[in-house]
Amino acid sequence: MTTTTMHPLAADYLHRLERAARRLPRAERHELVDEITAHLSEATRPEMSDAEMLTVLDRLGDPEDIVEAQLPAPGERRGSREWAAILLLLLGGFAFFVGWIAGVILLWGSRAWNTRDKLIGTLIFPGGLVSALVAGILLATPQRCTRLNGVVQHCTPGPSTTHSVITIVVLALLVVGPFCTSVYLARRAR
Repeated sequence: MTTTTMHPLAADYLHRLERAARRLPRAERHELVDEITAHLSEATRPEMSDAEMLTVLDRLGDPEDIVEAQLPAPGERRGSREWAAILLLLLGGFAFFVGWIAGVILLWGSRAWNTRDKLIGTLIFPGGLVSALVAGILLATPQRCTRLNGVVQHCTPGPSTTHSVITIVVLALLVVGPFCTSVYLARRAR
């Protein structure tokens, strides 16, 4: 049911909700408006009387109050816990992944991010910058030489040019990716 086929009071209510929800992040705003629209579509009919419609809308509550409940309290905005989460997601892997896991726990425990942001912080480049270090160690293939009585007998060449380019691209992604994720989380924190 679109707002054009809704009862005029329901359409007005949704308009007020959309106006009040401008303070929310885009994804949360759309989710909230879609949820309330779906509820009104199920609970109302265009031919309902104004009194019946007002009863349904009163049960929902004032749109401004609904939006206010979605906003974090002033003390819940990005603070030391959120910055700790971002730093631990970036650098915590160097502490045997314990720091990174602590960052994930702080990330999921914070109300500063929505679920999508938390999934991005957790699943994109897990381990943070330590992933680049581990990949660098695993992808490095130095020249190998065999020795007989201390004399070099035979050397195999190091990595091919193609292997080197792929290694550099992978390492660059594993270094730049965690920084991009950290910047994304810092910007998305309310």
